[in-house]
This record gives sequence, C-alpha cells and structure tokens, in this order.
Amino acid sequence: MPEIFFSNESLFLGFDPVSFIALTAIVFIGLPHGAFDGAVGLALGYGKRFKSMLAFILIYIFIAAAVVIFWINFPNAALLIFLAISIWHFGIGDSQQGEKTQRIIQALAHGGLVVIGISVMHSAEVDKIFSQLINGSTLLLWHFINVSAIGLMLVLAVYFFLAWKKTELRRGLAELVSLGVIYYILPPLAGFAFYFCAVHSVRHLRYTWSRLRTLSYSPRLLIPLALFFTVVSWIAAMMAFLLMPSADFITGSILQIVFIGLAALTVPHMLLVDGLFRRAL
Repeated sequence: MPEIFFSNESLFLGFDPVSFIALTAIVFIGLPHGAFDGAVGLALGYGKRFKSMLAFILIYIFIAAAVVIFWINFPNAALLIFLAISIWHFGIGDSQQGEKTQRIIQALAHGGLVVIGISVMHSAEVDKIFSQLINGSTLLLWHFINVSAIGLMLVLAVYFFLAWKKTELRRGLAELVSLGVIYYILPPLAGFAFYFCAVHSVRHLRYTWSRLRTLSYSPRLLIPLALFFTVVSWIAAMMAFLLMPSADFITGSILQIVFIGLAALTVPHMLLVDGLFRRAL
C-alpha cells in the first residue's frame, strides 16, 4: 500500500489531504458520538437533582483528566490499554444480542479487526502514528499487536464456523468482511475514521436514542443535552489545539490531541455505556 501519511507534499498542517480529512471527521463527527452521555446519566438517575447531575459531570471530567495525566506519565502503557479497551468497546457495540460465548466471539472479531487488523495491514504507517503518540519506542505495542493478531485469526475462524451454522450471524460477518476490504484499501487514519464515524458512532447514537426514547425522554430534553456535550468536546479540542507547540511538532501534537482526547473520553464513556447503561436495560 502507498505511504501517504507524512508526505513532503502535505498541505494541511503536516498531513496529506486524506489523513487531514480523516482526523477532521474523527474530531467533528466521531468524537461527539458520546454526546448523549449526559442524557444517559439522566436516565440512570443522576439527574434527579442538580447536585447529582453536577456530581456526575465532575466525576466524568475527573476520569477523563486522570486518563490524560496517566498518558502523559506512562504513554506506552496508556496506549496499550487504550488499544485493548477499544477492541472490546467497538466490538460489543457491533455484536448481536444472543448467547454469551457467541457474543464474545463477535465482539473480539469486530473490535479486533478495527484495532489489530488496521495495524497489521498498514504496519509502517501505523508505527509512525504510534511513535508520535508516545514519543518513544513502539516495541512493546507491536508485541501486543502481533500476539493479538494470532488470537484474532483464531477468533475469525470460529466466527466463520458459527456463521456457517447460524444464519443470523451471516449479516454481521458480511459487514465484517466488507469493512476488512475497506481497511485494506484506505490509509490507516482514513480506514479508522470511516469505521469510527460511519459505523460505530452512527450505531451508538441510534442505539442510545432508541433506548432513551423508550424511557419516554423528550427530544426537547435530549437534544440540548447532546448539543451541550458536543460543544464542550469541540471547545476542549480547540483549546488544546491553541495551546500546542508549533512548527516541526505540529503533526505529532495534533495526533496526540485527537487520540489522547479520544482515550480520555472513551474511558468514562465506556464505563457509563457498556458498564451501566446496557446492563440497566
């Protein structure tokens, strides 16, 4: 595959046009997909009183800040953990309701292909991204990815076998195969952005909206809350952009802002949605 991540002909803040568009989509389309987290907190009972909603928001911010601090001090460990939890978070969102073992296989296959698959398919370009994110050696990360790749192949084999026996799994498998082709064709940032914005975010918003509507929450309440959380995430990203170093470090700084910010929001979002909201319904 052609290497187009860092090009001498880059025109947009050190990125080629495709990667720049991908990062922009991640920030302005994908990142706010947790905009309903405030409404989810409300549905879980944290908004019955002003104090409880304030406590919810402060805890959410505290967890996000703790992730950023942890990443700054332990970047290798932080990125490795982020990759691992992303596999589960993406996968569980793509899996179908059903028998527990079957759903785990689906989750590991779908989430694994996004994180491990893209990394293996575009290892040279992804290694440059990882290096920018941790400012150091990526050896430990590639040990994790290479071992996980073996596990992913085994999981995919089981998934194919299950789909051969159970017709209800074939639609999910067809989606996985189609996404695999897209991941292979597109550069890594573009492939991830396509999944994150067009698949994961859309699916999450549709799921959360439908569940909140079944709980009789009015759009007049849900939409303002979602807009508030969206604007806050954009403002935070803009502030980080304005504070970042310039010149030769701008490319790495943008990557760090986007992906460290993504990690910081993913942890409280995952705890809320996967840990509490799905179990409560």
